[in-house]
Amino acid sequence: MKDLSKKKRIRYLLIAATLITLPCYCLGLVVLRINRNQVEEATPTITITFTPTATVTKTPYITLTPTDTATATITGTPAPTSTPTQMATDTQTPTITPTYTLTIPPTATQTETFTPSPTLTLTLTTAPPTATSTPTNMLTIETP
Repeated sequence: MKDLSKKKRIRYLLIAATLITLPCYCLGLVVLRINRNQVEEATPTITITFTPTATVTKTPYITLTPTDTATATITGTPAPTSTPTQMATDTQTPTITPTYTLTIPPTATQTETFTPSPTLTLTLTTAPPTATSTPTNMLTIETP
């Protein structure tokens, strides 16, 4: 095999692999033919379904109330073998059911509030006479 080129070696290997696998394909066809002659019987199958639901309440604030609902379903399906089998399937399907609740918010009421503010007070004082004997009036402004 040392004298053979790479291409010839690969060709011989592929032909050998094909010839070696031919009996496997023939055996598979024989098994399929034998299996067609068997009688099919109905086999009961138990199916369990789980459905969680959520309740939505429409208020100024969002409130979710989750609820769970479980449903069991029993169905019969034909099976190709005569051996009874049982299978359990857990399927979760989330659903949301909206419910509306009327909520009256608290109302605003008017109240009077007294807020003190600074006030301006005017005081009129008379200054004592000076040596010239001319009386003068002085105006003073005070703020609290």
